[in-house]
Amino acid sequence: MAAGKKSREVQFTLNDEDFKMFGRYRILYTDQGHRMVRRQRLTYIISGALMAGLFTVFHVDKTFTILMYIIAAAMVVVGIFFAESIVLRQQDKVIAATENSAERVHAANNRIRFDEEGFTTYAAGDEQHFDYKDVKLVDLTDKAIYTWLSDTMIMPIPLHAFKNMSEMKEFNKWLKERVEACGGSTGQN
Repeated sequence: MAAGKKSREVQFTLNDEDFKMFGRYRILYTDQGHRMVRRQRLTYIISGALMAGLFTVFHVDKTFTILMYIIAAAMVVVGIFFAESIVLRQQDKVIAATENSAERVHAANNRIRFDEEGFTTYAAGDEQHFDYKDVKLVDLTDKAIYTWLSDTMIMPIPLHAFKNMSEMKEFNKWLKERVEACGGSTGQN
């Protein structure tokens, strides 16, 4: 990372672990991710209820019906308690399945230049500018800095864009100061 008083720049190439990490973050910390987990839970609850209802209406054998009730109850419990990990596993499988496909976002050199009033991203020939005043949240994890521009647009800067965790924390502090000075929100209010 090049450091200057008025501007800073980070460069990195996203890899599979970055895609998984960002997907995990999105599932665990965004409204869209929470909806995916709730939908997964609801699917298991409905499936369990339909299974129990089916064997209530169509009796086969009392022992078999009781066994199906137990399986339906287990399905509901699994769905409720493990929905989040199921969704995370599904995401990892999707990333692995698209490894050599056209739908895959292929790793490209990413460069982000942070100036006084905003930042510009450069990746795969695409250039976009964002103002700090439009930032909704700056979130630091042990894997990346996530800059939220909306509920659906989050810019990750992975740890490997920095020399070490200390440099990432120092950059996060500087970024939050710039965002707050320009009227954006860092989520610390």
